[in-house]
This record gives sequence, structure tokens and C-alpha cells, in this order.
Amino acid sequence: MKLSSFAGCLTVLLLLSACSSAGNESIRNETVESVDQKIKDGVTTKQEVRAAYGDPLETSFTDSGHEIWKYSFARMSQNGTNFIPYYGAFTAGSHGKAKTLSVIFNDQVVWHHSLSDSTVQTHQGIGG
Repeated sequence: MKLSSFAGCLTVLLLLSACSSAGNESIRNETVESVDQKIKDGVTTKQEVRAAYGDPLETSFTDSGHEIWKYSFARMSQNGTNFIPYYGAFTAGSHGKAKTLSVIFNDQVVWHHSLSDSTVQTHQGIGG
């Protein structure tokens, strides 16, 4: 009985420690449709974007001087093989989803925006 309780607790601990997220939580549940409802090209201002999503993770400029704001969010889970003794050292990695919201401004108004949603895989094992 004690062994099965210990195994159950260990399994729960591994499952809880195997997930992580990083980035701007405000785009966590966003879809292309929901972003399009909040941001209208040629209409929405910088202040309205900041009110909806907060400060961007990254800002830059295009060659023509348009300001670009980027928001990112990623949710990752460790691969199950990471927890197999010895084998995990060769196959360690993770998988998950990443979202990026890019907003380009022409002065104080949104010129163009896009939301991308990608599947992400990483590999950190000894095998490269």
C-alpha cells in the first residue's frame, strides 16, 4: 500500500513539474478571430493595444520607420522519455505551442497586425 501511494505521489510530482509557460499571458487564449475583434488596422491606437495586451516583449523598427511591437507566449511540456533513466540523457526534449502577436504601427495607429500559432519542439539530449 505504501509503495503504491509513493508511486502515485511521484507520478503526480513528475506531471506537475513537466509543464511550463513563459511570455505575455494576455495572448495565452487569443485566436486570430479574437485579435481581429480587438485590433483594427488603420483604426486601433497604440494606447488601445497597450490597454488590451500590456507592454510588448520586444519593440523594433522597419526600414521605413514603422514601429513593431511583439508579444509572445509559449507553453511547453517535457517529453515522457526525459524521465527514463539513462535513455532520457540521449533523448531529452520538450514540445508545446508558441504564439506571437506582431503589431506594426504607422505613427500612433495600427498599420498591420498578425497572430501566429506554432507547434514547437526542442531537443537537448546528448544525441544533439
